[in-house]
Amino acid sequence: MVTSVIELNDSEVRLGNNGSIKLRSPGYAFVNDDGIQIGEAAASQARLQPRAANNRFWKNLNQEKLQFNSAKARHNADLAFAHLLDIHHQSGKPEKVIFAVPASFNNEQLALLLGLVEASPMTAVGLVDSAIAACAGVLGPGNFQHLDIQLHQSVLTRIDVDENVRRESVQIIDNAGLANIFDLSAHLIADQFIKESRFDPQHHPETEQALYNQIPACMNSLLTHSEVALEVQYQQSLYQAKLPAELLHSKLAPLYETITGNIDGERDCIISHKLNRLPGFRSLLEHTEVLEENSVLHGCYLYETEICENESGLNFVTSLSASSEPLIIAKTEQLEDSDPTLLNNKQSITHILHEHHALPLGSNALYLSASGNISVSKSQESHCKIESVNGAIELTTLGDLTVFVNGSQVQQSLAVSAGDIVSFAGSKTEYVLIHVSG
Repeated sequence: MVTSVIELNDSEVRLGNNGSIKLRSPGYAFVNDDGIQIGEAAASQARLQPRAANNRFWKNLNQEKLQFNSAKARHNADLAFAHLLDIHHQSGKPEKVIFAVPASFNNEQLALLLGLVEASPMTAVGLVDSAIAACAGVLGPGNFQHLDIQLHQSVLTRIDVDENVRRESVQIIDNAGLANIFDLSAHLIADQFIKESRFDPQHHPETEQALYNQIPACMNSLLTHSEVALEVQYQQSLYQAKLPAELLHSKLAPLYETITGNIDGERDCIISHKLNRLPGFRSLLEHTEVLEENSVLHGCYLYETEICENESGLNFVTSLSASSEPLIIAKTEQLEDSDPTLLNNKQSITHILHEHHALPLGSNALYLSASGNISVSKSQESHCKIESVNGAIELTTLGDLTVFVNGSQVQQSLAVSAGDIVSFAGSKTEYVLIHVSG
């Protein structure tokens, strides 16, 4: 029997098997007389009837009475239970499940979660801190901090690594979640519609919902483009507006700084895939590693035996054995070894990927163009170059065309690493900087 993993992050609860994501379901519930709708179906209606929508039931997991009266749900625990049942049904009804839970859950919430699982058709065979699960298989010796984002808060987990990868402390950054980012973005986009079309999409529930539905794709596009076009239809009219990446960066900068202001400069920073997909966020951080999207699920798969084996019952695992072949080495460890070749032991760039072709990055520079051409020599259409400089990989702009890394404009040169996305103003071409093992 394959053990499934449920990663409880309310921005997107995930279920996986063998380290791969099989199901995604945002932590939204929509409650009316007809019943409870969960996940994407609920999120797509949240602005139509705000009083019937709830996206805080995981953050505030408790048995306190809900503010709205409903025969279908008495408290947040009822909504969480409905979400678990929905995930169970949609994913083929798994029997044995490991739960990867963020450090923001307190002891009472953990106990309540296990009570809900016990009342469900599933059996919890493991309970692990999601940051530890994500990092255990990739971190080498040293002191780190793992940063992740949920719907209403961010979580900073400080991690020490020797023979074990263990959680040292946790900091909750409240009111700094994806819901806050989406609200700020929605207000900014609405202002753009008012300026360009004299139409306020937040004035009508159906157009406000249409606006919110476009925000994830909008933010994803702004990772690689300098501007994105949006449109909203109301009655017989179609309204359009454009959102420049720099305008969004400025709007979100104070909230980003609320998050990054808690980072400990003495520890290497590891950020989640979700944070890396926020336009302009990565550019605020130096020497930061980005985890894969399935890092939590993959970690649970690698450490399944260690997470599940416990003779005294089900305990919350906050420490796992360190990997003998880590992908990420702490800066402090690199300096102590004083061997410049160790700088490349981090998840450095080995290839540049364009569409379905990956070109290896050797000792010489590679020149990239907005037309999709990669060359070992500079030409008139070269718009930037990528090369190794003193053990680090740097991107340098060439010519007048604006170059972006992860949606942020490069002024002249920038240190880059695996996972970064290079794009150009006025072009759909993008290059992904990747690390290939072996």
